[in-house]
Amino acid sequence: MNKKIILNQLGYCRAMSKTAVFAGVADDFCIADALTGKTVFEAAVSATVSDSNSADIVSILDFSAFDRCGRYYIRVGRRRSNIFSISEKPYGELKNALLKGLYYNRCAQLDKRFAGEYAHGPCHTELVQMFDSPAKRLDVSGGWHDSGGYGKYAVCTCVTLGHLLYAYKLFPEGFSESVGIPESGSGIPDILSECRVGLEWLFKMQARDGGVYHKVSSIKPVPIIMPEDDLTEQFVFPKSHQATTCFCAVMSLASRVFRDFDEEFSGKMNEASLNAWIWLINNPHYEPFEPPPTTAVNAAGDFYDDDPDDEMFWAVCELYETTGDKAFHDKILALYDHVNATGFTNRANGGFGAAAYLFGSQPKNELVEQSIKLQLRIRADNLYSLSRKSGYGTAKSAEDYIRGSNMYSMTDSIVLILAHKIFKCDEYLQTVCEQVNYILGKNPMDICYVTGFGFKSVMHPHHRPSEAGDTDAPVPGLLVCGPNKNAEDNFTQWNIPKGAPPAKCYYDILYSYSTNESAIYCNSAAVFVTGYLESI
Repeated sequence: MNKKIILNQLGYCRAMSKTAVFAGVADDFCIADALTGKTVFEAAVSATVSDSNSADIVSILDFSAFDRCGRYYIRVGRRRSNIFSISEKPYGELKNALLKGLYYNRCAQLDKRFAGEYAHGPCHTELVQMFDSPAKRLDVSGGWHDSGGYGKYAVCTCVTLGHLLYAYKLFPEGFSESVGIPESGSGIPDILSECRVGLEWLFKMQARDGGVYHKVSSIKPVPIIMPEDDLTEQFVFPKSHQATTCFCAVMSLASRVFRDFDEEFSGKMNEASLNAWIWLINNPHYEPFEPPPTTAVNAAGDFYDDDPDDEMFWAVCELYETTGDKAFHDKILALYDHVNATGFTNRANGGFGAAAYLFGSQPKNELVEQSIKLQLRIRADNLYSLSRKSGYGTAKSAEDYIRGSNMYSMTDSIVLILAHKIFKCDEYLQTVCEQVNYILGKNPMDICYVTGFGFKSVMHPHHRPSEAGDTDAPVPGLLVCGPNKNAEDNFTQWNIPKGAPPAKCYYDILYSYSTNESAIYCNSAAVFVTGYLESI
């Protein structure tokens, strides 16, 4: 790797830890004022280490002690970095853009007044055929296109909503600004208005018996076209336990969050949640969702999961917090000791149940409470240790660079944030800052993984509207999935050398969907993290 200075391209928070790296061996560094060129800070490098995940030798530049707001650059010998900023609240614009990234993924007409050059016409408005009942068609319009294509998946939408709703519930002060969506100025925070888009679509996915259909998608690959031009036949796929349990959980959570804004809507969600619970009682034999053989080419959004306990734990924790019913608490007592309470992803989402229990108002069992806290602390300590061992501060082992690795950086940060709120440990917050540094450019690829931000950002995400539209730049505010050592698409299999360091198994190109696809749950997790940093 060429010797250069790699840093957070957006900037740093004045009061928090601040680090960059020099790719090479160095003894010391200095910071200079961008306007005058005057040196304002000097220090020795903290350490020079071999970063195993990237195969880079890096010198760590720690300037946490420098806390003057302004615009600066770093010098190491004769080399100088790009200009960066230090400010009190550096991530407000990013947080709002990540939230608006969901607006750009709405399955709806995007008005030029709000979407600008990324506006497009109405899409996917026709009734959709049931996969296993061809004579039956449903209105499943609305919601969000999940990722780079035009499928919509109930579990993914629920997890996205979980990130957003808990962000607002735990630190609402981080979400007071307008982000420029049609609902802005309505008196309801924009983050909740965006949540309503996903919630209204989920209503359409619930059958009369309370069960929830797993997904809406085509069985053929969709060409690289704009959403309004997509005439590929879609299908509504059968109900699943996984979708119904996540729906039950998120509707119960949302009913509490919306209670002060729209009592009727809140009541509707509470009823939908309880109807889903009744379906689960009437269908106790868990069956993982498996796509029919004819749809294997388009298995996206299925997220095969043969362990129902984490979804069930999430659901009963939410239902207990909403109702106070002892029967739900008894179910928590039966589940807590064999559930991962640190997961905030599509396959592992017990962490949402942990948040409901720990930060809820209902009476708690001390053993359950302490057990969940212990899980959070152990996971947070492990993440801190991984970050300390990494030359780039990344809380990952080599095995963690899998599909969605950037999402995991953000969901791991959610664990660290909850642990920070509970245990007040500054090292956890420091580790969060390092994961944000990572996605914003302080990484072995020297790239900001969020479109539209930084001086070297992703330009060719696997995101159809970004590639098919007439614009030169991609839709802004999209966090892509990031390095993936498993080479799960044809492009990376041919173009990334076998044995490449895992942190460098990434390509900024449309065809690398396993490394460069965006997804709504990547964005929502990053909204949670940046919202927290802006709120403290």
